[in-house]
Amino acid sequence: MNAITFESVLAQAESLPTPQQIRLIDALRQSLEQTKPEPLFSSEEERRARVRALRGKYAHINTSVDEFLARKHEDTEREEARYLARHSEEANS
Repeated sequence: MNAITFESVLAQAESLPTPQQIRLIDALRQSLEQTKPEPLFSSEEERRARVRALRGKYAHINTSVDEFLARKHEDTEREEARYLARHSEEANS
């Protein structure tokens, strides 16, 4: 028995005439609109508790995104300078 894969369904859908493809897309869209995603939290209180827990977990980190990106930029420049120095020595040898 062959397993049905997304790729096999897509290949069959692509071989349909355009009017049938449009009907298929409309049917899929309607089906997706009718299904509601499962809520991530059972209540607002649970959501708040999880947010507080995460805030506590990372409370010791005293850095902003801008500071982090600046450090990463400096690291990248240092690595690039080392790379260029190493490869220019090899080219001169």
